Amino acid sequence: MFIISKIHFMANKNKGKMVQMLSPENYIRKKARSLPIYECRINEAWEDTQLVQLSVARSHVNGNITACFYLVDLMCLGVKDTDFMFNVPVHTYREHMEKINNGLPSVDIVYELAHNIVFAGLEFADDYGFKPHKDFTSVTQFMLEEETDDIELIEIECGVNGEPTYMRGPFDDDLKVKKIIAQLEKTAGQGNYSFIDEDEDYDGDYEDASVEIDDMSFDEKKELFFDLSKRIDKLNEDELHHFGPLVNSLVDEVIDIDQHNIYYDELFEKLCIETDEDYIPNQLLGLSPNDQTVSDEHKLQFIGIYKLILENPKLGKKELKVFEKETKLLPAVSFLELQILRMEDSRKYPKRLKEYVQKYPDYSIIRLFWATEQVTSSKISLSDIPDYPFNPESFFQDRIIIHPIEYLNLLLLYAFVISSENDLCKLEAFDSVLNDLDISEDDEAGIRAIVLIHKVNQLLTLLKR
Repeated sequence: MFIISKIHFMANKNKGKMVQMLSPENYIRKKARSLPIYECRINEAWEDTQLVQLSVARSHVNGNITACFYLVDLMCLGVKDTDFMFNVPVHTYREHMEKINNGLPSVDIVYELAHNIVFAGLEFADDYGFKPHKDFTSVTQFMLEEETDDIELIEIECGVNGEPTYMRGPFDDDLKVKKIIAQLEKTAGQGNYSFIDEDEDYDGDYEDASVEIDDMSFDEKKELFFDLSKRIDKLNEDELHHFGPLVNSLVDEVIDIDQHNIYYDELFEKLCIETDEDYIPNQLLGLSPNDQTVSDEHKLQFIGIYKLILENPKLGKKELKVFEKETKLLPAVSFLELQILRMEDSRKYPKRLKEYVQKYPDYSIIRLFWATEQVTSSKISLSDIPDYPFNPESFFQDRIIIHPIEYLNLLLLYAFVISSENDLCKLEAFDSVLNDLDISEDDEAGIRAIVLIHKVNQLLTLLKR
């Protein structure tokens, strides 16, 4: 309705030419380096603590600021966290700087120093197998100049006496600590690194729950887990609040951390795929790459209906009928219909899906639906499913970038596949990988809900043995 009419208005206004604005993320990727440096700031005591809170801000012609923020651990982990703000007034940028500095003094530095600090941290961490925060790889690295000989080289001290030193942070749970220590054992070797475990206060509810659970013995956790699992549909708010951390704490204790890390590396390499929500490929609509039959406005209309279906399937059905008339027999209509049926948990879904996968055998997203349906079916074992074990390349042949809608359905398939393999260690590794993939918070939460359910089921089986 409103979404669709707005798209039609834009199409008419531009006489058939789509004016598509870059998202903030894509603007930073493609144009940030062309903006002049406004300022770079750093926490005053960074050389003593080797924990760096760094910002690089650039100015637009309108006087607004785009800035990226980097938390760099020069002792071990490199770029631990990163964020950005896009095209905001100077006073908004200043207010944000005050918040992130949290009263600690910061000072101006030249860009070359900021650049060298970030890349020194990256290089040191990479020597020991630690990857930067996912948002650095996908977005904020593009605020920085390319790493070339044109940038003055400044010596930055990393590690303690040249050796990596991992200091446990307030948000580092036991599994993360075990994973980092195991990585240091593997890459630095025993006796060639240090670990500092400092108790730090944190007022967040989740951490409070974790602290309480970490104080319990394994048998106490196990007893509480069985008690809560029996009445999982009737848990009160406080019990629900503790249940997730309890499950994760038990998983931490029973899995093999070395095997977890092996699974993590395999899954990350396989699933770390670049996405771009601004680029709507023909394949997302079930067309060949060079097909010219669908206009850009119809592509945007398709995206609008998809989002509407997620919010209100009934209203989405009405808009889909209009879209179907305008685009005739476009394969994307079948995908949207299946999306509605799946959300409604309709009995028609399996039959209609089988019909459409036969009709459009090369439509990647319908093939993902079909693979997921087979994996979740109780009538067929994984080993009997064609193309199992699945690879992203089999769905997205020769494609370097895919749309987030395709990415979500690929990850959902993997969530169900790995859950069905009944390997708790691999399931936990997949859960860890989700932290480092470029997906939205809503998509991540939906996938984690599936993972948590299967963690519970696998723990129930394992702990009863």
